[in-house]
Amino acid sequence: MTTAAPLPPLTFDIPDKVETEVIIRNVLSERTCHAALPNGKIVFAFIDTQKPLVPLMEGSVMRVRMDLADFSRAELITR
Repeated sequence: MTTAAPLPPLTFDIPDKVETEVIIRNVLSERTCHAALPNGKIVFAFIDTQKPLVPLMEGSVMRVRMDLADFSRAELITR
């Protein structure tokens, strides 16, 4: 029987968000829309109320941030 050394501590943070691009399919309001992920899945996308508004136009490509635990919605990144 061999004695295994303990694993070293993690030296990096495990992300809880992922960024990707979406194509806006239909605009619901000035801050919300339905958008298509690169794999074709349609998600609810939104602009946070603390962020400045940008015009949402059908067919435009935008960056989004998604929670790894919930791929049904995406926050539009407005910078």
